[in-house]
Amino acid sequence: MRNIHDTTNFRALDPSLVKDLIQDLEREKSPASRWQVLRHPSFTWLLGAALLSNIGAWMQNAAQAWFIYETTRSSLYLGLDTFLMLSPLFLLAFPSGTVVDRLDRRRVFFVASLAQIACAATAATLFLTGRQAVWMLLSLSFAAGMGQAFANVAYVSLLPRLVPTRDVPQATALNSLQLSLARMAGPVVAGGVLLALGPAACYVANAVSFIVLLAVAMRVKERPAEAPTMNAFAKITRPLQPLRNLTLWQALAQEIRQLRHYLKRRPGLIEAYALCFVATFFGGCIPVLLPSHARGALDGDARLYTLLLGLYGLGTVLGSLYIAQRPKPMGGGQRALYLTGATSAALMLFAIMPSPMTSALAIVAAGATLIALLSQLTALVQFGLVDEVRGRVMSLFLVTFQSGYALGGLAVGAVATQLSTAATMMACGVALLAVALGGQLLRSHLSEA
Repeated sequence: MRNIHDTTNFRALDPSLVKDLIQDLEREKSPASRWQVLRHPSFTWLLGAALLSNIGAWMQNAAQAWFIYETTRSSLYLGLDTFLMLSPLFLLAFPSGTVVDRLDRRRVFFVASLAQIACAATAATLFLTGRQAVWMLLSLSFAAGMGQAFANVAYVSLLPRLVPTRDVPQATALNSLQLSLARMAGPVVAGGVLLALGPAACYVANAVSFIVLLAVAMRVKERPAEAPTMNAFAKITRPLQPLRNLTLWQALAQEIRQLRHYLKRRPGLIEAYALCFVATFFGGCIPVLLPSHARGALDGDARLYTLLLGLYGLGTVLGSLYIAQRPKPMGGGQRALYLTGATSAALMLFAIMPSPMTSALAIVAAGATLIALLSQLTALVQFGLVDEVRGRVMSLFLVTFQSGYALGGLAVGAVATQLSTAATMMACGVALLAVALGGQLLRSHLSEA
């Protein structure tokens, strides 16, 4: 095996050499245990705090979606809420990536999180005083999304700096797992809280959980950048001019040029971005339409809605565990296409289920396949990133991820007002199946991401 510490003859513009280097790093630094990443205290504390915060966020999301549908009886408003909540995440994703790369990650996270806490506290106050209205909640969704745009990029850029390079795939998989656990637990807890205490309690829980995450994030310690990865991959990117010599727009243009140069050296990244967008656009329709589907097609109430949403979260836990058992990104492109087909099948199965019992089984499969696909794509993108462009590469990934959910939510909400929720979900499943088959026929380069 070549000496990866010697970069004297490294040909920075040779994509095959870059791929070989990643393979060498993976073989040389393969962890002894898939749970070894939990031995790093900073990572473990931040992961636990993020789990608590995301449980609070899902409690708020479930309460808000049910309130909006019960007030308006319109799937379009459900899609609009999703769009307003997520649109800032892709509209501000690249500027937020530039900010995170240039400033202290934790300070960016601190300011952005304060904005989200303020929005949750404001919504709780509206419910407690009886002044809540749909347009107010939609406005707060957009405002909170603006804070989340910066907080998310800061978080995903900070997380890999808490563990050695060899543990980044495991850290990514476990982060997906905690998101899935929160998606499972949050709605179930919200169902009981909604019936016992009302929506205001869900907003208060979200604000408090955010404060805990903020306190932990400000205390974790980052690891120094590891020389082998930095020395090898730094030559892929162009050197930056000092910011003091540039205007704001010149600095942004320089950042974009450097990112474009980097993406050209990793050809599979573009396909990973595209598949992520398609998967979230079509595959993310279940959480958006679930209040309407539970109330209409399944003749249920808030308890059934939150139970099904919790079972969807259980599926995402199972999907995350599947990827955690297979964290190595090499060869994962083919697996991503298989998972796209599986997501399509599960979505169509849920659409045709006639009863709550059979729907409960199908929704677990739908959650498992979608999160497994997204976790696989995240691992493909994260592995081997240069730290200097990590914020921008991940912000671009979040653009595709969140824009798919946001635009897809708005689209399926509008379509479901003309068709049934079942027919809309069936159409989304057919679209995903076409993408999976097309990727196989066109010989995707995802494995080169």
